[in-house]
Amino acid sequence: MLNVLKIDRFAIHDGPGIRTTIYCKGCPLRCVWCSNPEGQEPDPNLVFLQTRCIGCGVCADSCSNKALKFATGCAADKYEVEIDRANCNMCGDCVSVCSPKALEVWGRSYSIPDLLRIVEQDRQVYRKSGGGIMLTGGEPLFQWRYVREFLQSCYQSGIHTAIETCAYSSEEHFDQIVNQVDWLFIDLKHMDSNAHLKLTGKRNDLILRNTRLASTVLARRRKVLVIRMTVVPGINDGENIYAMANFVRSLPYVERVELLQYHTYGVHKYRLLGRTYSLLNLEPPTPEVMAGYRKLIEDHGIACL
Repeated sequence: MLNVLKIDRFAIHDGPGIRTTIYCKGCPLRCVWCSNPEGQEPDPNLVFLQTRCIGCGVCADSCSNKALKFATGCAADKYEVEIDRANCNMCGDCVSVCSPKALEVWGRSYSIPDLLRIVEQDRQVYRKSGGGIMLTGGEPLFQWRYVREFLQSCYQSGIHTAIETCAYSSEEHFDQIVNQVDWLFIDLKHMDSNAHLKLTGKRNDLILRNTRLASTVLARRRKVLVIRMTVVPGINDGENIYAMANFVRSLPYVERVELLQYHTYGVHKYRLLGRTYSLLNLEPPTPEVMAGYRKLIEDHGIACL
């Protein structure tokens, strides 16, 4: 069973053509700028959507573990349900009795045959557009056995496959996936190992080894490798972009680099999960700054978007 956050059909930014993008649950990194924190844990998440709540209290009454209670001191018509996540067993009883849908469970498990049936619905779309499936996350390789099985099923069905990964996985497991996938995005975070540890909770030595492995294997297989990096001002920009360009230039093969602009679209999810976002006052880089970094990459002889 593959633990999945959500499935988006008709995606157009996740590889060539039109794709079905599957967001996997679970990730070994904890990037401070993560825009999908609901994908970090492998298990489903219970979230409270305040704007839908009518204050009926049925959810709290239904919870046998007493994991829900209404916060006191809220403004009129602004109800707040507090979730004791340590006591919540994710039974879903509160969700089933909440008529305004103010409580939701994010994430569920799919069997590989069930996933294949879903993606098969759009086979004609893939064929006409040159698309296929995309696995992202979270981190797909966090569930590498099921991902490998799914890739094999897609290959047998003639469906093009793409994966977006942070490349933090054992080299043995990573090698098996790289030898199955058609198109690979690797998201690099920071080139300095100490900074990487501070910003993500892990060093980057394994990531860089796996990136070099992917470059070698995909060049031999004549498949595609794209390096991505989200540019976060004051955190991994400046000299780090130059270091990344030098690293990419040293690889046997890379199709291109994609520099992604840091954004704040996922900030509200931290509150829904009962967490605090640490970069609240950080502004995205300007288009002019992004253009300058793209030129820097191109000046290293590397195609860049």
